[in-house]
Amino acid sequence: MAIARTLAPGPRVLFMDEPLSNLDAKLRLEMRSELQRLHLETGSTFIYVTHDQMEAMTLATKICLINNGVLQQYAEPMTVYNTPDNLFVADFVGNPSINFIAATGSQQADGAVHLTFFQNRQGVFRCAKNIDIAQTIQRLAYETLPVQEKPDLARKGKNVVKDNESKLFSPRFLTVGLDETEIEAMRDRAQFVIGVRPEAVSIHENGALEGEVFSAMPAGMETTVRIRIGNFLLTGVVFGGVLYKIGAKVRFDLSGSNILLFDSRSGQMLSDGSFALQ
Repeated sequence: MAIARTLAPGPRVLFMDEPLSNLDAKLRLEMRSELQRLHLETGSTFIYVTHDQMEAMTLATKICLINNGVLQQYAEPMTVYNTPDNLFVADFVGNPSINFIAATGSQQADGAVHLTFFQNRQGVFRCAKNIDIAQTIQRLAYETLPVQEKPDLARKGKNVVKDNESKLFSPRFLTVGLDETEIEAMRDRAQFVIGVRPEAVSIHENGALEGEVFSAMPAGMETTVRIRIGNFLLTGVVFGGVLYKIGAKVRFDLSGSNILLFDSRSGQMLSDGSFALQ
């Protein structure tokens, strides 16, 4: 005989401030499952504060991502993951973290963006949507100016200065053998930042790029691999029990239709799309 479980009327809104932070990893996973069920069964609104992006991705129906007190993006978890609004959001969400690659280049007449990256390698980024890159960058440059530098807003009395709004996120480029001065110079030269999720680093014998295994961390159902290409590192995730020998040569591609292109100055995402190596 089935026993019906009923819940007494509860609060319409529940506020939780990092409720699982002091639990061990196994219990934290179990409690995330329980909280998800509780949310559905009570019908209450949960406002859940956490610095753990895994909790945010697995529990939220919508994520409100804040940095320095400024709202960065408010959207469903997979929207935040697949189409982050800016570099900060892209970096914060995802484990292992997204790869950032500094690039220079320009958009051609057919809409494709021809890019130079890793010092001398060439590739073509094709936007998923029709976009004028130069025009968009010009608009973003204005939007990210401090309020006091926008005459039209100053005339309307909107001249409140908020220092935290003008602090741009600086992407972390994984490198080997480059000092801080060289990395900063590379960052200053970059017009674009390419964002590549680890699962888009596809290792196979016919790959267009060659590198060597810098580290390999098998975890049963997946292996996290770091590949060295000259002075640069890329992180990839290979599903299945694959073992890699450190120092071994591998070939790989940056595959899929969810490569991201960011404006390096404003940090805002320009478009998602595909990337073909030349």
